[in-house]
Amino acid sequence: MSSGALDGVLVVGGGYAGVHAARSVIRAGRRAFILDPTGQHDFVTRLAAVAGGAAPIDDASTPLSSFSDDIIIGSMAELDDGAVTLEDGRVVTADAVIVTAGAVPTTPPIPGIEHAAPLRTAEHALELRRRLIRVDDVVIIGGGATGVQLAGAIASSHHNIGITLIESSDRLLIGMDEAVGADAERILRDRGIDVRLGTEVDRIEPDGVEADGETIPGMPVWAAGFDARADHFDVPVGEGGRIAIDEHLRIAGWERTFAAGDIADHRDSHGDQLAMSAQVAVQAGDVAGRNALRLLRGDILDRGRLTHRGWVLDLSGRRGLAELGPVTLSAPFLDLVPPLLHWGIDLKHLIETRGLAGLSDLPG
Repeated sequence: MSSGALDGVLVVGGGYAGVHAARSVIRAGRRAFILDPTGQHDFVTRLAAVAGGAAPIDDASTPLSSFSDDIIIGSMAELDDGAVTLEDGRVVTADAVIVTAGAVPTTPPIPGIEHAAPLRTAEHALELRRRLIRVDDVVIIGGGATGVQLAGAIASSHHNIGITLIESSDRLLIGMDEAVGADAERILRDRGIDVRLGTEVDRIEPDGVEADGETIPGMPVWAAGFDARADHFDVPVGEGGRIAIDEHLRIAGWERTFAAGDIADHRDSHGDQLAMSAQVAVQAGDVAGRNALRLLRGDILDRGRLTHRGWVLDLSGRRGLAELGPVTLSAPFLDLVPPLLHWGIDLKHLIETRGLAGLSDLPG
């Protein structure tokens, strides 16, 4: 595709926010063009299970062409109001633009950080899956949702691999209820995982990690958080390097460009920043898509009322954790329920974006 104007909405990024934004536009009878470097929609919530060998390879991603007929392969290099410049020099304009290109793994100043394998994309998950066949030990850095799920998946599928999980705080899943973190630790330790809390990483080597003066052998994997990419573009930036947006999810001070998902500084009704999560991205994508349509029609835009509804984590091996408002499902026997909830959430995502055709891509 050459440089030019698009008759419709341009969605930058094919993640959860992107496909939900696109489907909102398409269902209203307008065209939604999805710009993405891979042309694939990654099932981010399933990547740990795929990487660890607890889920089939097909769970990692599906073609974006199953969500929209208009796919542009490329990466955004510059962003203006209503226009995107691609890395190959093409300039694409649209009636409205929705930026949803997500986050990248954090790169703290730890010597050797480049040796740690990341886990953010389907490509990362498949590479980790291949490497696990050839190693005896793994050291996972980060005891948040990604690290805990990856440790559980590897332990469930590779009984011969020694697993160490390192977390700098005094408990796992620091963003969740303390009891949920304790139950996560119970499940992982029961599977023989060496969980090290309150441990700082000093250096990362290709075949191990130095932490608190001790060398821990194993393939290092980085699962300790992600950063937004907003600082790479000339846009208003809010807390944590995420794009500053107004109550309608438009980029602050701009007219034709919205932002949704991990890259945007989403807030709840109390003004608190919402977590980078698939559930928030889904809500934001829907709001951004609807407001892009209202902008095209000249209608009044809706406020984006986003909420954090809780967490559902699948630790593989038919065990999981959930925190849904005041309700937690993580104690023995109750931890059997979250994997079913997780499957149901995946089903809901696919049906909402693809209709009954999405059943053919249902993970697991």
